[in-house]
Amino acid sequence: MEFENTINGQDDEIDLLKYLTLFWNWAWLILLAALVTGIIGFLVSSRMTPIYQASTTVLVNEAAANKTTDYNSVLMSQKLTNTYSELLVTDNILTTVGTQLGLSYPLEDLKKMISVATIRDTQLMTLKVETEDPNESAAIANAIVAVFADYIQDIQSQRFAQSKNALEQQMREAEANIGSYETRAAAAATLAEKDTLEAKVRQYQEIYMGLQQSYEQIRLSEAQSVSSIVQVEPARPEETPVKPRVLMNTAIAAMIGFLLAAGVIFVREALDDTIKTPEDITNIFKLPVLGVINHFKTEDEEALITVSEPRSPSAEAYRALRTNVSYASVDTPLRAVLVTSTEPQEGKTTTISNLAVVLAQNGQNVILTDCDLRKPRIHTRWKLTNQYGLSTLFSQPNDLVTNLLRPSGVENLRILTSGMIPPNPSELIGSQRMRRIIADMQQTADIVLLDTPPALAVTDAGVILVVRPGKTRRSGLRQTIMQFQQVNAHILGVVLNNVDLQGKPYAYRYQYYSNYSAYQSYYGKSEKAKAK
Repeated sequence: MEFENTINGQDDEIDLLKYLTLFWNWAWLILLAALVTGIIGFLVSSRMTPIYQASTTVLVNEAAANKTTDYNSVLMSQKLTNTYSELLVTDNILTTVGTQLGLSYPLEDLKKMISVATIRDTQLMTLKVETEDPNESAAIANAIVAVFADYIQDIQSQRFAQSKNALEQQMREAEANIGSYETRAAAAATLAEKDTLEAKVRQYQEIYMGLQQSYEQIRLSEAQSVSSIVQVEPARPEETPVKPRVLMNTAIAAMIGFLLAAGVIFVREALDDTIKTPEDITNIFKLPVLGVINHFKTEDEEALITVSEPRSPSAEAYRALRTNVSYASVDTPLRAVLVTSTEPQEGKTTTISNLAVVLAQNGQNVILTDCDLRKPRIHTRWKLTNQYGLSTLFSQPNDLVTNLLRPSGVENLRILTSGMIPPNPSELIGSQRMRRIIADMQQTADIVLLDTPPALAVTDAGVILVVRPGKTRRSGLRQTIMQFQQVNAHILGVVLNNVDLQGKPYAYRYQYYSNYSAYQSYYGKSEKAKAK
């Protein structure tokens, strides 16, 4: 069936106006949640220990011998910078820094205080240190750079240390030989011996000069091939803490509260399975909305608004319902109308009682029957005794319906109460005897109104479903509709009862239905004249 295909498909469509209105109606709660979380965030942040940050910029000065203009050289420079950024926070460096400054932090805690980042496409690094003391932060940052510079220098100098040591040893030996031969030449006894010794001195002097030249070449090579780091900007104490950021934390906390409150409200709305608007009826269940009865109060809670306040908007809404019911079955005039609901407390008894009044006021001979044999309410609503009624016709089949009809105080309207509650109400309501009782009442009235649970399905009766927005669930209404469709019952439509639009996000959806003056102007003055 079309209805089954509809309800098993996608029921809801995104309604932007609905959610905007929902947000507007709950704006006070959302803003309150944001305010509360913002205050909490502010108080927590204000009590946190301030953290001070010191930063320094370091240049990786690559060795001149390694510098070229090709792309590979650029990549090598960047890799060297990345390598140095990792070496800055190694255990050896930090242990030396801790010893120099007399720090008491565990090594792991000290590492958490330090962050190193390379500046993209450069040979620069930024070193940041965060502690509870601004002077200590600056001291640690500067000490790390100094210790690391010495460390890098020592590592790279070790490659030339052996050659330099060997040359230095040879130079010392040459100097010793030069001194020895000079002394012996000065003490020589003969001229020939002196000339020989002086020749030795000159020979060792040449050797020394050669060793010295080699030593200088090694030093020059070392200077050209050793990379170093240069502290471009030393770290200075900052008096403004970087943590906590009170204003930012407050704003973030307020935003979290805002989003959480809004999320809970929207999720709650999305998961709400209740009927809310007339469009829920027409779009999802493909049924017409016969009437919208607004929420009203009377001095006497049991009083009928169509009797006590016949000129009120609510009474006018019942008269509009009467007109719509008459249009719902034009070809075959309705002789019986069954009014039911999916759940208790949805107002079916109030609706059928007021509908009975306006039908009687319209000149029709009406019988209002209470077929709810579990929780009858008609006798209470009309202030009647309930000793005899519908159930009596089952226990005493020979009784006539007319003998049990009670006057209502409204012209043209008689009432058949439920009578004593039987032990098997479902069997009685669905019996053939019940159908004969309805047929007997139709012989003495223009229309019979049946206040009943969904158990009674009469194929020749029109069915009106009473729905209370915000209470009636779609699943319950769906089950009720399908129950009537299984027996081919004629569902006239739905009445939205006890509609309270105050503070509801979907109130704008009822603008057409709540304009009761439009009903009056549409149906003309003759409708007004029928209200008594």
